[in-house]
Amino acid sequence: MIIGITGGHGSGKTSFALSYAAGFGREGLYLSTLHTSLPDGMPDSSRCRWQHLQAGEELPGLLHRINEESNLFRAERRVVVVDSVTAYLAGAHAQVWKKRPDGDNEEYDAIYIEEIAAARNRLQEALFAFQGKLFLITNDPPAYTPFTDPKERSYIIEHAALNRELARRSHQWFRLEAGMPEEVSARRFRG
Repeated sequence: MIIGITGGHGSGKTSFALSYAAGFGREGLYLSTLHTSLPDGMPDSSRCRWQHLQAGEELPGLLHRINEESNLFRAERRVVVVDSVTAYLAGAHAQVWKKRPDGDNEEYDAIYIEEIAAARNRLQEALFAFQGKLFLITNDPPAYTPFTDPKERSYIIEHAALNRELARRSHQWFRLEAGMPEEVSARRFRG
């Protein structure tokens, strides 16, 4: 089961995800990536015991490992909160961006586009193969203009594609605005 939470920076996605997820299980894994800071406080531990794991750039591998090593009975009582798929993709962008040569290089642009798409696909496969309750935090992708660098445009397109596929396959999808959640999946066209 996938529950997605999206919104802008500082909209309260993490707090909402942790408190909402606590109602679905007795144990919680909070997976954070390199560019994610820990929340100020975890929810009340009487409802759900939380453990924090730093996933960093290895988020897809960590999700596969959790999936493979899970005890079926324990997995039923566990929730996993990923904070955030956006930060993972931004980390992949930063790693590939570091390798760029100086100046314009069309060959590098093609490599960059390929590597960002591969990073998204690795994450997407791990998320959709996961057995259990998965709460995914993501940001809205930024807009771009005709003047946006082709590599940045590629990142934005991959980010949007990931969000679109997550929303399509999610059980519930929430958008947060100033700490107020709205379930947008309730308005989904099912025809």
